[in-house]
Amino acid sequence: MRSVVSYALIAIVGGFVGAVASKSDDLYQRVVNHFSSPPSDPEGFWSTPGINGYGKIHYEPDAAFKPVAGLSNKIVFQLTKNEGDIARPNLGLERVARVVNLYIASGVPAEQLHFVVSVTGDATPAMLDNAHFKQFYGTDNPNLPLIAELNKQGVKVSVCDQSVAFHHYPNDWIDKSVIHALSSPTTVSTLQNQGYAWLQM
Repeated sequence: MRSVVSYALIAIVGGFVGAVASKSDDLYQRVVNHFSSPPSDPEGFWSTPGINGYGKIHYEPDAAFKPVAGLSNKIVFQLTKNEGDIARPNLGLERVARVVNLYIASGVPAEQLHFVVSVTGDATPAMLDNAHFKQFYGTDNPNLPLIAELNKQGVKVSVCDQSVAFHHYPNDWIDKSVIHALSSPTTVSTLQNQGYAWLQM
């Protein structure tokens, strides 16, 4: 009798384990399929209302802590890293564009934005003019069109001259659209003393 019960229990447990394994395979396949195919977004899901073509946003009108027109709206963004593919715009600059787009989508006019970008460290090569960037990296500087779009919205892009010196770049290798600042730390501290919020990008 015991052996019959034992065989029955083994059959039940075996069936359960088999079912779980089968479900696990199904779950595994669904997870793999989810991450292997890029998600598709509906038309108009992403937008770039201020910086055309850069820093795309998905705007939610009912979200909390939205920027407000009439406040100081003063930010100094500090970029220190060379992130992403060198043939594409620096990801820190893309994040700055995203913030600009979010402010404009929230109803803050571009003329009320007091934004300064302070570039230093490994991000410094992104500030090179096209000829010297191409000389070093074999491609046009992808950051210059984005800087031009930022400038159109009144965003000042500056480079730390101490970092320029550490990279052994002559000052005239830096693109004309970029402002030379004494240093990034003094840019940040000076602007913070003038009421600017500091965002490390």
